Amino acid sequence: MHERPTGPTVHVVSPNPAQDRLQVVPRLLVGEVHRATQVVSRPGGKGMIVARGVVRLGGRAALHGFVGGPVGAQISAGCRELGIEDRHVLIDGETRVSTVIVDSASGASTVINEPGPEVGPTEVAALVDGLVEAVRPGDLVVCTGSLPRGAPADLYARCVTALRGRGVLSVVDTSGPGLALAVRSAPDVLKVNEDELRADAGLTAPGADPVDLPVLMGLALDAGVGAVVVTRGSAGLSYRSATEGWDVQSPSVSLVNATGSGDMMLAGFVTSLARGDDRASALRTGAAAGAANAARLEPDLSGPSEVDELRAHAVASAVPGVGR
Repeated sequence: MHERPTGPTVHVVSPNPAQDRLQVVPRLLVGEVHRATQVVSRPGGKGMIVARGVVRLGGRAALHGFVGGPVGAQISAGCRELGIEDRHVLIDGETRVSTVIVDSASGASTVINEPGPEVGPTEVAALVDGLVEAVRPGDLVVCTGSLPRGAPADLYARCVTALRGRGVLSVVDTSGPGLALAVRSAPDVLKVNEDELRADAGLTAPGADPVDLPVLMGLALDAGVGAVVVTRGSAGLSYRSATEGWDVQSPSVSLVNATGSGDMMLAGFVTSLARGDDRASALRTGAAAGAANAARLEPDLSGPSEVDELRAHAVASAVPGVGR
């Protein structure tokens, strides 16, 4: 039995979970037959990585999404094993499998994501209603990942809107058609990479000349987002709000597999916020968690000490002129 930690709960809304099947090959060559040197199968998907990271760092986590069939049962069993509160909605379809092929020669990962099962309006309503019922003032809600077939593009926007006035911090990390809708629902924090912000947020007119990243982040704030976190891989993070601006340099690690590092960064960030840390501290914790993940084969953390050690090498620099 896992002893439940105290403090706010991080509710992770991830409607399209997956069982991750990770295979390591000496060198990936397209069109060739490969023999895997290592195979790992475990509950995955962006939401599971975030929730796993939260509990590894000593926080409370709950997972909300859709699960079905034997693979869905493995996802729920993984929640129980990790001490994550399982609040998935049961569906008739089969939960998907995601295949990750790691080239050990380069450290590069090739990911093949199945589309996932189809859901209907009744199941979507059950997810949103269950989330609203579960949250308490002071909790954090992270909406992350792709949407299954049948889910409306505005699902994350619906969640953010339904949570307004309930005393929770809302964070959205998505891409595709739902991102622009989520931006206009005014989440407290938007977490994206630069490509997603440019392509999917709907902040600039199609065909317009590209604007630099600080201007683009400002446009997201103008659209109603409370704060923007842009991940830049090994280069670190950029953060902007109406009152603060930070650029964070990530700690240097030996790359093994970067898959899930953005999700683990988010886990570190929200767990730190749940502890009451300020935004700069939370960003440094996030950068350290993302780096720790990249130094491992599987998306995971060993615990707080690993992140604390790397956090000492995560440098946060205030952006001049922001909020001052």
